[in-house]
Amino acid sequence: MSVEEFFKNLASQVNLGIGEEEQNLIAAKQNGLREKLREEIELEDDFLTGSYARDTITKPKDPGEEFDVDVFVAFSNEEYGEKDLEELRGITIRALRRVKAKHPGLGITNINEKQARSVGVEFGGNFQIDMVPSIQIEKDRLYKIFDARSLEAVRSNPKLHGQRLTDANARTESGSTRRLVPIIKILKSWKREKCDDMKSFHLEVLAVEILGNKKIESYSEGIARFFANTEGYFQEACLKDPANPKNIIDEYLDKDGTRDGLLSLVAREKAGVERARAFEASGDDEKAIREWKEVFSAGGEERTPSISVPIIVRSPAKPHAW
Repeated sequence: MSVEEFFKNLASQVNLGIGEEEQNLIAAKQNGLREKLREEIELEDDFLTGSYARDTITKPKDPGEEFDVDVFVAFSNEEYGEKDLEELRGITIRALRRVKAKHPGLGITNINEKQARSVGVEFGGNFQIDMVPSIQIEKDRLYKIFDARSLEAVRSNPKLHGQRLTDANARTESGSTRRLVPIIKILKSWKREKCDDMKSFHLEVLAVEILGNKKIESYSEGIARFFANTEGYFQEACLKDPANPKNIIDEYLDKDGTRDGLLSLVAREKAGVERARAFEASGDDEKAIREWKEVFSAGGEERTPSISVPIIVRSPAKPHAW
């Protein structure tokens, strides 16, 4: 097996793998739900977003685990701009209750009202639709959204994030193969196993920043370039939201106290990646794959917790801007 084949297999393993029939079912459910919700409350906008919309969603860790399909529901800034998240969730919950009662044909089996940021709509299958309240500041350009962990209000634009990824995926195409999105899925799987404190959105934006402006000639080249450049971005909070430069995406690492641990993990992974690339350059794909498996814990091999990695000394950080 070549290194490229190894990564193609790994990308297939972490991919959610939704078939056309299920895609059509999800489309019908979320479109129908949005239509009926608009009949109950006045919204400025509603749109599909999140990892499902960006095609960066990965297979759940547990076989029976549901996956989420995120829909942003944007309220008027003039009328609702001063309301907090709990009030917006309350308005959304009451409207969804009416939708469920009036339209049994939609197949809603339950409304999960206990989620912190969103309201989950279940259909008795392996997915649920999360209705995420937000405030529209400027149509298609700026929204007040609520952070999934802290629940603090931030101004950003999920539509722009999706478009940037789409553009970067096309721009980095090499040999008729678009590798950026599959690489992001592989990295998200790595994150889940080794550093789940890192936000998925943070990882996606960082991957686009590092990889999004140059052709990705192979999976190993792209992933090696990611690990070769991450340390400078983790030295201090510096990654700006392309939709709002005042929003520093990675500030949470300092608030959570997880920055040093992440730096240590990346240093170890970078060393393993360099060994893998050296073996590949010498023509020894078997040893290269063995090293890559250590990084990605492939094939069910024992995983090494990131906390066992010694803390490294930080070098001076470099400023990064969009």
